[in-house]
Amino acid sequence: MRSHHAVAALVTVLAVCLAGCASDDVGVSTTFDPLTRFPATATYAWDDAACLLPEDPRIDGPAVDALIREVANEEFGARGYRAVASGAANYLLSYQYAIHTWTGPDASKAIGSLSLQLVESASRRRVWSGFGRAEIHVGLTQEERRNRLRSAFARMLEKFPPSQRGDG
Repeated sequence: MRSHHAVAALVTVLAVCLAGCASDDVGVSTTFDPLTRFPATATYAWDDAACLLPEDPRIDGPAVDALIREVANEEFGARGYRAVASGAANYLLSYQYAIHTWTGPDASKAIGSLSLQLVESASRRRVWSGFGRAEIHVGLTQEERRNRLRSAFARMLEKFPPSQRGDG
């Protein structure tokens, strides 16, 4: 009887651990130039020439581009950074999106990676970068993709704008 309870407890622990591993979370990370002072509010313009999408006929480039920009504008806007269409901007924002596919004898897997770069307009120095990476799920609705991207960007920008040591 005792061994039955031990096995049941072990199975429960393993099930909880595996459920955590099966999470749909997008892994994110950020880095920034610690010598840059980020204002509480600022403007940015999209650097179209620096934005990159994979050249893959299976991807609707204009739709993906619009989704990335829309969600990034919302999340940066919620943190005091506003996109401007023309005129002088404090920063330039760009993204790079890539897909890596592995094909095996029993299964294949596609991983998408998306990085955002914020470049200071005056100096052209990259001052902040964010990176996200996750398995691609085929068949998601537009709203599910938007929510997944929004969640990833919200976590990516959780501590944005960065504050310097000693600023409180």
